[in-house]
Amino acid sequence: MRKLTVVLLALLLLAAGAVGAQNAEPDLKIALLPVLNTLPFYVAQAEGFFADEGVTVEIVPFDSARDQQVAVTAGEVDGLNTDMVVAALLNNAVPVVIVRADPPAVPFFSIVAGRDTGIETIEDLKGVEIAISGNSIIEYLTTELLRGAGFSDDEIRYVEVPQIPVRLELLAQGQVKAATLPEPLTTLAVRLQGATLIADDSAAAFVPTVIAFRQAVLDEKPEAVSAFLRAYERAVAALNADAESFRDVLIANIRVPEPLQAAYPVPTFFPAAVPDAEQTALVLDWMVERGLLEAALDYDAFVTDAFLPETLAPVATPEAQ
Repeated sequence: MRKLTVVLLALLLLAAGAVGAQNAEPDLKIALLPVLNTLPFYVAQAEGFFADEGVTVEIVPFDSARDQQVAVTAGEVDGLNTDMVVAALLNNAVPVVIVRADPPAVPFFSIVAGRDTGIETIEDLKGVEIAISGNSIIEYLTTELLRGAGFSDDEIRYVEVPQIPVRLELLAQGQVKAATLPEPLTTLAVRLQGATLIADDSAAAFVPTVIAFRQAVLDEKPEAVSAFLRAYERAVAALNADAESFRDVLIANIRVPEPLQAAYPVPTFFPAAVPDAEQTALVLDWMVERGLLEAALDYDAFVTDAFLPETLAPVATPEAQ
């Protein structure tokens, strides 16, 4: 009887331990939007790379960038995929630090013109209203592309359309002549709605999409953040070696319109890096110019490469698609 009691007690303790493990808080909570450049996060999760690196990660999905930012400010999540404009603005409420650049190694944002507008080149956009979301990465990149093509500021015209699906719909209906869109909506507009691709972010100095963490998390959990980025890098290497094998992960987690799901190219990604001081200054100076910041943030406080992994071997480099 005593032996049976001991066995039962051991089983109960094991069961309690299993339940406790299931209910344990993850090491890191990461807030993600269902956008193209989040694919490595989901590949790392699907392939078990986080577990392999000894870090538990909970991906917290958000449909709204605003809700994502509120969660970061409230301390409900530890890190997020975002862009440098948002990361800088978050610093008004909570210290946030960029730990990696994360744009895909293919064009991500593009200016497109609607069907039957007669707009065929970037020169044709002078004085034409372009639908954008203001005070955002969309406005920053659109302005850079137009200025880079020789536009003066009085030749640049914008119309504010914050919601990307509405922007796409207005373009398709001919209610706006041009718009800046992210992938895969650029491909949808061009292939299925007769839009014309005018310019893409391959002509920009860089695309300022990033992974960022709250400073408090970097201070309290540096090993977890480093392990997280090692797992992320393994996912990038896996994608660059055989992107097509992760189509199911793409379709399950990223907003790819149904007509494109079978053939839309699975993107590859750049290896580990952070925006350098010169690149960062381009965005921060633009934000000061726009009145979004009173002064540029200190680079060393805003960006760190201290948590990046050493280059994995063998390295798979992204191929142009």
